[in-house]
Amino acid sequence: MSLSVIFRQHIALRQKSTEQALRECRFDALVIGAGELQYYAEDDAAVSHRSYHHFNHWCPLSGENHLLVIRPGQKPELCAYIPDDYWHEHADLEDAFWLAEFNITSFGNVEALWQHIAKVRDGIYIGPDKARAEAAGLKTDAANLLPRLNWERSFKSEYEVKCVERATRRAATGHVAAREAFFAGGSELDIHHAYMRAIRQIDRQLPYETIVCLNEKAAVLHYHKKRDKTRLGKTFLLDAGVRYKGYACDITRSYAADAAPAEFRNLLGGMNKLQQNLCGLIKPGLSFEHLHAQAHLDIAALLLDHGVLRSVSKEQAVERGLSQVFFPHGLGHMLGIHVHDVAGKQVDRTGTLPTPQAKHKTLRASRILDAGNLLTVEPGVYFIDMLLKPQRSGEHAACFNWPLIDTLMPCGGIRIEDNVLVTRSGQRNITRAFLP
Repeated sequence: MSLSVIFRQHIALRQKSTEQALRECRFDALVIGAGELQYYAEDDAAVSHRSYHHFNHWCPLSGENHLLVIRPGQKPELCAYIPDDYWHEHADLEDAFWLAEFNITSFGNVEALWQHIAKVRDGIYIGPDKARAEAAGLKTDAANLLPRLNWERSFKSEYEVKCVERATRRAATGHVAAREAFFAGGSELDIHHAYMRAIRQIDRQLPYETIVCLNEKAAVLHYHKKRDKTRLGKTFLLDAGVRYKGYACDITRSYAADAAPAEFRNLLGGMNKLQQNLCGLIKPGLSFEHLHAQAHLDIAALLLDHGVLRSVSKEQAVERGLSQVFFPHGLGHMLGIHVHDVAGKQVDRTGTLPTPQAKHKTLRASRILDAGNLLTVEPGVYFIDMLLKPQRSGEHAACFNWPLIDTLMPCGGIRIEDNVLVTRSGQRNITRAFLP
């Protein structure tokens, strides 16, 4: 089915759910802003613009200052900012697959655009430009409305899934090229460039900066330096995605060269099986918090099986916080327009939040899963000195195999991450369809 057809269905869903939210919150119209350009302090260089996420949920048009007006029973109105400008290139509206779903009016300057918006009565504005919206007579307190819109965002339409699939297909080519560059002995910078060449994009188009780690740097969860002198790595971790029409994929893979310790290579093989088992448990009605707890049990068992931990059961290892030393982050998060997408902790569409669990404070998602949710599953095992150091003289020091840990420390760590769609009957692993 073509993008234009499934985008029409997507807009119909957005119109229906937004009309319901407006009725519940007693607003007559919704105005969504793409946001103005932002500039670096005391500089005329602009920060790379990324449209407000709820604008992107409706419209894939890139660029600043655009506005959408959604009224019940009416076709959405797109107020497009397309100035006469020979300094910069602006949006081209001639041949986009989504054009037919909007009534479009073009504006050559920002003031005229906002004067037009001032005609909207009893409207609520969401977006970055609240001062302009208030000056135009719009309400900007959307505390009741935003949770409803965020909740609807967490159920992906066929169009949204297709965008993530297309992002994943391109990212997979980058991951394959990066893997080849690693096994050829490339530096972190070499590997980054191999990834970028393969996906045919530039850095500012990425959903997030690539994480390219050789050896011990895999123990830095968000490592962004690209070393050029470190080559012939023994271990490699790549966390990199692609954005398509505003939608992101988020993929991590870990590898070990033949020169890596055998214990690490065995641990990597076990982690891959563990991660796939966790993905296979996903289904409607499952608590993601429960899946996170299961991940800790599985990781504790993996560490015991490979001799990293000893003299405890897996349950004791979790209860005593020993698994947390090696797996200090949450199992995953919602995915979509934001890499860490909205509504991950909402209990319902009105924004109710669950009672925080102290032992699961690293979780970015804790809700009960339902069909249409899209999330990442990314267990890991890391050898992080600042977390291990206190354990060397702690009450549980005897539970750690320190000679083996010292052997594995230069390897950094392992993370494997897939993007999984919850379906009515279970799940579909979008990542593995393109990157086995």
